Amino acid sequence: MSAAETPKRETTRLTPDNIPVEKAKLLPLLRTANLKKVACFSGFPDPDGLACTFAMEHLLQKLGAESVTSFYKGTFNRAQNKTFRTLLNISVQPEEKFEVEDGYTCIIAIDAPATLLPVQPDIVIDHHEQEGSMPAKIGSDVRFVGATSSIILEYLIAAEMDFNSEVGQRIATALLIGIITDTKNGIVETTCELDYQAMSFCHRQKDQKLFKEIINYPRPTYYNDLFCLAWNNKTIEGTLLVSGVGVIPEARSGILSDLAERFVEIEGVRTSVIFAIVDNYIDISIRSNSSLNVDEFVKTAFGGGGGKPGAGRSRIPLPVLFQNVPDLLSNELYDICVKIVKHKVLQIAGDKK
Repeated sequence: MSAAETPKRETTRLTPDNIPVEKAKLLPLLRTANLKKVACFSGFPDPDGLACTFAMEHLLQKLGAESVTSFYKGTFNRAQNKTFRTLLNISVQPEEKFEVEDGYTCIIAIDAPATLLPVQPDIVIDHHEQEGSMPAKIGSDVRFVGATSSIILEYLIAAEMDFNSEVGQRIATALLIGIITDTKNGIVETTCELDYQAMSFCHRQKDQKLFKEIINYPRPTYYNDLFCLAWNNKTIEGTLLVSGVGVIPEARSGILSDLAERFVEIEGVRTSVIFAIVDNYIDISIRSNSSLNVDEFVKTAFGGGGGKPGAGRSRIPLPVLFQNVPDLLSNELYDICVKIVKHKVLQIAGDKK
């Protein structure tokens, strides 16, 4: 067959007509659920969870919800997440403000394992494994895909959301950033055809100006200082890089994941582990481009925390005896933590016997 006769590759596009019945499978249940007062939980704030929350609120409103309140766990301490929330005007409340007595008629967990929720959810939509989680009361849609935003897009298209409107373009922008963040632009091994289709769709429908503003979010003034500190303190063995940035406040802890992502891009480094003492915790962020099972690695090395393909985090509480100590002792404690964390990481990773 000549080049001229080579058939063109067909490209499938997401439309209301080509979404299989088994996809967006909870939409009929959402249409008939009691949506008088809905609570949505998105777990720890990240672009995928925030995008899903933002999109779900608009979907529920389209389905007739009278009231939707979204909750998150933890804090907004990453510059990108702050920019994301501000520019998209996403309304989310800290989980501490959730009260069972407020009489929510429907609880939805989205991009959040049910184990993170304070109550049993009615509906779960996620791309995380739900092992050990409370079962959803009404139904769940959990798939092994790169980003929950890709799943949510199916629901919006099936519900005939108008993506040509201003709101629709903002939703597409949010979902696009959620997808490219969780899939690392499609290179994470869990990325599937749905993610690629969703990225393509959202790229065509996005608000270009808004997209560029969020992607090019401003780094905080202390970013370069901590980057230099982490680089100077690094230990590299094999393809593993480990470093710490000392004792830092909670407001700056979001930079740990930023640095971990930055260092894993360095030639020869496949896995980076960056940590600090934050308040009364040892806060550890992991990024990996290798075949390392990050979730298993985090739990084995640190006894707690968790991860997903390519990323993980652990927060280890300090014993009461070591909490709220003077700066001098705090710095000495950090020096000890450096040795212990590096030893555990290198040992578990197999780079040091």
